[in-house]
Amino acid sequence: MTTLVTGTEVKAATPARASQQAEIAQVNAAGSIIRRELLTRLKNRTIVMATIVLALFAGVGAGVGGWFLVDAYRGTGTVPINTGVLLATAMITALLAALVYSSQILSLGVVEEKSSRIVEILLTKIGVGPLLAGKMIGVGLVTFAQLFVVGVAVVAGFSVVGGWSVLNIEFGPSLLWFFVWFMQGFITFATLSTLLASTVSRQEDLGTASKPLSVIQMVLLVVAMHVVPHHLDALWVKVVSYLPLFSSYVMPMRFATNSVSTLEIVIAAVIAAAAVPLLFRLTIRIYRNNALRTGSRVSFRKSMTSDDLA
Repeated sequence: MTTLVTGTEVKAATPARASQQAEIAQVNAAGSIIRRELLTRLKNRTIVMATIVLALFAGVGAGVGGWFLVDAYRGTGTVPINTGVLLATAMITALLAALVYSSQILSLGVVEEKSSRIVEILLTKIGVGPLLAGKMIGVGLVTFAQLFVVGVAVVAGFSVVGGWSVLNIEFGPSLLWFFVWFMQGFITFATLSTLLASTVSRQEDLGTASKPLSVIQMVLLVVAMHVVPHHLDALWVKVVSYLPLFSSYVMPMRFATNSVSTLEIVIAAVIAAAAVPLLFRLTIRIYRNNALRTGSRVSFRKSMTSDDLA
């Protein structure tokens, strides 16, 4: 009887162990893609030098801007601009720069792997989910590292001229929520960039495929920086700030102008977090269906259906 029970326990545990081993294998596969993306970017001298040059220019620009702020404060006793809006503008600009860079890197990588047929090997050995997750995390880590370097230069340049002494900002909550919306915006737009890139197999078609997303980003930038501050009480501003595609741009400005409660921010963050896995699953499906398709751009309707050749 004991032998039978033990055998039953072993048989019952086997599927669980198999599932656990499969999950470990997926994590290891994603880790290998992350390492590949990191090493590829870090060994690229052009990327390293561009980051250093950008940091130098950003530091000098922050120093010059800080000097003018301090000079104006000494002359009038007040800061000539809304410091909260200034910080929100800096956050939104940093988000846009990171999205443009990371989206381009991810899109080019997807198209290159399709055109060179490397994707066939990657899908066989790794799988769609680990491959996409590894690419996004790898590119994201490089992007965050670049932003950190530039951010340190900005802080240093602003500190040299004493710019922080004239700003009345609670950096703790501001930076915390900036990180939340930055992560949400990066994941959302990086996933959408990968999704759109998977519908083409030639670099010359990539611009057309990614154009709608680029237009959306620019529209959101203009709306967040030039429209939202003047329509804080408008119903449409409150509505779009809850939508995952828009919240990463609109919420920082509403937070900077004290026109949103903590509860509203938390609700919007929860909605954005819930949308991420759904969007990632959609991207996996479309990428899997389009991975082996070559030739002209694939329509979204066809991308949702599998192909015998794919």
